[in-house]
Amino acid sequence: MTHHTQKDLLRKANRIAAALSDEVDALTDEQLMQEAQEDGLDTAKLGNEFRSSAMKLIAEAKRQKLALARQRLAESQQNRATEPRSRPSLESIKQRIQAVLAIRPNLAVAFRDGKTLSDDDWLSLWDDFIEMGAVKDNHDPL
Repeated sequence: MTHHTQKDLLRKANRIAAALSDEVDALTDEQLMQEAQEDGLDTAKLGNEFRSSAMKLIAEAKRQKLALARQRLAESQQNRATEPRSRPSLESIKQRIQAVLAIRPNLAVAFRDGKTLSDDDWLSLWDDFIEMGAVKDNHDPL
């Protein structure tokens, strides 16, 4: 009597599965349909069940991908909130924002009471421009 290890049996099962898979792959669609019907299988029902299972798997994968993206976004926002902000001087910020607005007319700024921006508004606008990529970094001339 031959003694087979668990690993040997697994390899043998994998070879059998591969051979069966190759055999099924070699069949034409018509041959597969004929064999399924000969076995008394409802191919329309099987197709619908397969489609339903595939759609569920796709939906679950998308949910997992969305959850991961949300987690990464939350971590990124948390890291950004805890990082100290290094900004140029307020005068430099004003000049650079005005330069960006001059060359990018699609960007607009609303003023409180239609007059001027407060210092905090300028700083907030600077942070927004950095986040939008209108200004690449704090050392970019524009």
